[in-house]
Formats: sequence, structure tokens, C-alpha cells
Amino acid sequence: MTIYGFDLDDIAARPGPRYRAIADSLRDAIVNGYAEPGMQLPPMRRLAYALGVTVGTVTRAYALAASRGEVSGEVGRGTFIAGAEAPSRGNRGVGSAAFVTLPEGTEIAMKAAFAPTVGQTDIMSRALAATMAEPRPAEEPFNVYLAPGGSPRHRAAAAQWLAHGDFAPGADDIVICSGASQGILTAILATTAPGDIILAEELTYQAVTQQAALMGRRIVGVEIDDEGIVPDALARAAKEHAPAALFIVPNLQNPTSAVMSEERRREIAEIARAHEIAIIEDDVYGALLTDRPPPIACFAPEISYFVTSLAKTLGAGLRIGFLVPPRQMLDRARAIQYGFGQTVPPLMAELAATLVEDGEARTLCGLMRAEVAERHRMTKKALSGYALRQNDASLYAWVELPDTWRAHHFVEAARAKGLAIAAGDDFMVGRTDRTSRHIRLAIGQPASHNQLSAGLTIMRELLESGPLSTPLMA
Repeated sequence: MTIYGFDLDDIAARPGPRYRAIADSLRDAIVNGYAEPGMQLPPMRRLAYALGVTVGTVTRAYALAASRGEVSGEVGRGTFIAGAEAPSRGNRGVGSAAFVTLPEGTEIAMKAAFAPTVGQTDIMSRALAATMAEPRPAEEPFNVYLAPGGSPRHRAAAAQWLAHGDFAPGADDIVICSGASQGILTAILATTAPGDIILAEELTYQAVTQQAALMGRRIVGVEIDDEGIVPDALARAAKEHAPAALFIVPNLQNPTSAVMSEERRREIAEIARAHEIAIIEDDVYGALLTDRPPPIACFAPEISYFVTSLAKTLGAGLRIGFLVPPRQMLDRARAIQYGFGQTVPPLMAELAATLVEDGEARTLCGLMRAEVAERHRMTKKALSGYALRQNDASLYAWVELPDTWRAHHFVEAARAKGLAIAAGDDFMVGRTDRTSRHIRLAIGQPASHNQLSAGLTIMRELLESGPLSTPLMA
């Protein structure tokens, strides 16, 4: 039965809270072309009556859709399907564009985990000039495709960058990718088949759940604590779901900034080995840590797919990633990359290799660490008295809201003041109440300290004032 374009049976069948089921049902209507840009949604009270839920539930659903960039509210007029920000037809499950395509009226963005600006233009310009001055065949690097996995030089530079402690993959162990997302996608395709289950932290990088959905896989969340995934919970989930893979972020976990101890990493490796679960380890933030634990891949190399990139540690525009699969899976990983036409742009690979070889990558990473630590100091001072979870190396802070706020109401109130931020629910896998009052504050995204200060001032004002009214009026 359909009411106002909402399929009641579909909503009832969806797991998790009702507000999220309503919002997800609306998203599917948008991506399948049933809800066109500009279409007005029914008033909240009317829809609540039709669906048999509270007005608060519909308010939260509309707020969640608004935070994804899928709808917009206009006071006195109602709520409408977004125009330019609406997902295109056929892209079922894809919503992460809202993290980089910001709502109209945004003056300060603290939503996406971008590396801060610390002089990348000067450093990368020098490296690019050095790259182009190097003698080479006439066709390189503008008129050539790279071999799947990258050239020997690119892989050697990657090995130099990745080495820390006992983790020292060789050049022949590495597949060069166009960013970590391509490495994660390759690992998912190498380890799973349509219909398989992938375990992940109950709060995780939202793009992975979307990648999995696009490929017919399903993500199941596993309980986390202050270190990340709880081993006992992982063991239970492994028995219950018989998963094919585990996606995990042990360093500066997204969105909580948790760092997993070496002891916990060993436990995770043993559980995965015992249940024959492939480990997809996303270490995209790891190089920002000065005291970096060994990766889980050190303890279970035969089942581990280690993934990282330079985008979070050197600059978002440097779209180069590195995948270290089990050695017996190297050829399959390269074949998957080739089969999807995902060759790496040669000029980008050359630039990355030059930065590593000349030592500029380490210099830039050091500047990044210092800048991020200073931004955390500013955040702690500006939001003193409120519950913050911070790590001086993390590109974000995890903010617990007072009891008077709910996360999506807070996001909408901030949006009305020109500040774009992310609600904890945006990272939720399955049903959990732990994110109902949390915000991930991306402190690296503001272009300057002045912008960061302005964003933190808005945060402080909202935290002190509390909600004055419902954020979306129907």
C-alpha cells in the first residue's frame, strides 16, 4: 500500500528505527525516479497520521534526508525534493555526495574529513616541476596507460612510504590505486560475492556501505568501544552471519577517532583467521599518528587487504592509494583493477612518487600533524565544558550533544546558520541508539583558522542555546 508516494510495506520491512526507514524509503523513491526534484513532500503531521507514527519520527526522517542533501525545507512553504543535490536515477544507495556537495547557503564546511591547507600548492608545484624536468620517453606521462598495479618505480616509492615498524611490504606486494576508495572496492570484489555479508564497526565510513549496496553485498555492524570493534562481539557476529569479509579502521576510527591497541589487533586477527574472514583494513589516517601501531595485516597477512592513500595525509587532490593484498591474491587484485578500467593516471602516480623520493611527502605530513594538533587545541578551548572525544592526529572531533538536542535537529540548526556538519547517524550501520546525540566535527575542512573559529563559535552558541523549534517546518 502506498501513501503520499511512501510504500508502507517497504517501510515496515526495513530494519532499524522508523525515522531512518522512512528516510531510506524516500531516498529510494528519489534514485528510482519516483520523486522528482522540486516535488513537495506532505506536511509532517499529515504524513505521521498516514504512516501511524509520531510527528517527531517524521521530523527526524525529514531532517535525516535534509542532512544528506536530498530535501530542503522552506519556512512557510514546506519541504521539497532537492534539485541539483538529488541523487541521479539508477544510483541506488549512493548518498555520500552530500558530504562534498554542500547545501546552498553554506558559509563554513566542517562536514568532510579533508586534510587542512598547509602549503600543498608550493610543495606539490616544486615536485611537479621536478617530475616534468626528469628525462623520459616522449609519450610519458601524457600518452600512456600504466600497467595494472602501477610501474616498478611507483610501487617502490609506495613501499618506502608504507614501511613503519615491522610492516615493510615490498614493491612487488603493492597495487597502486586511484585513491583508497578504489583499493577498498578492489578488496571487496576480491573477497566477496553478491549476497555476501561484510562486517564493520557499528559506526563506520559511510561510503563503504554504499559501495557494498551497489555491488549486492550487505554490511552488518559490530559493537565498538573506546578501541574500536569489541572482540567478543566480532566472534558472535562471525558465528551468526558467516561473513565473507571484515571492513575495519583501527587507526583514528571514522567517526570516533579511536586507536586500537596492538593486543586488540592481534585478537581481531585471530578471530578472523578462525572464522576464515578476509580483513579489509583501511589505514587512510594512519600516517598522521606519530606513535603508529602495527597494522592488523602484520598478524594475519594471508587474509589481509591493507589499504591507504595520500589524500588524508598530504592533500585531498592527491588521489593515489595503495593496496597490499595477500600475496596469493595479487594477480586477482590487478585483474579486478584492469577489468573495471581503473588504471591510475600516470601524472598523478609520477607526482606521488617524486614527493616520496624527495622527502617532501614526509615534510608535508609533518606540517599536517602540527596543523591538526593546533586545530584540536582551538576546538578544545572553544567547546570547553562539553563532551569531546579528540585525538591530536585526527581530522575530526566526536562531539556529544546535551540532552536537549538530537543530532539531526542540531545539523539543521547549524545549516540555518551557514555551518555544514555531519550527524553521528550518518555513520550508523544497522540499529543503534548510540549516535542519537553525536556530531562528527571535521576540523580540517575549514580553509583557515578564522573559518574554524567562526564554525566553532556557531557550535558553541547552539550548544548553549538548545533547540528553539523544529528545524523543518511543514
